Amino acid sequence: MFDSPIEACPVCGQIVVLDQTRVECAREHHCDSKTECPLQRFFTGLDFSAALAKDSLRKKGY
Repeated sequence: MFDSPIEACPVCGQIVVLDQTRVECAREHHCDSKTECPLQRFFTGLDFSAALAKDSLRKKGY
């Protein structure tokens, strides 16, 4: 079984699951786009639910 990494967010005051994108997290925890995310460095930045072309992934080193 895989346990997702989690971290306490000082902005929303909740535990955040880090196996998502920052945008998904902001939507779930109702952060607006102007809120600076203190957990930004922990998110992958890749939305694995969206279809991505192989070439765009190669350019990112994946």
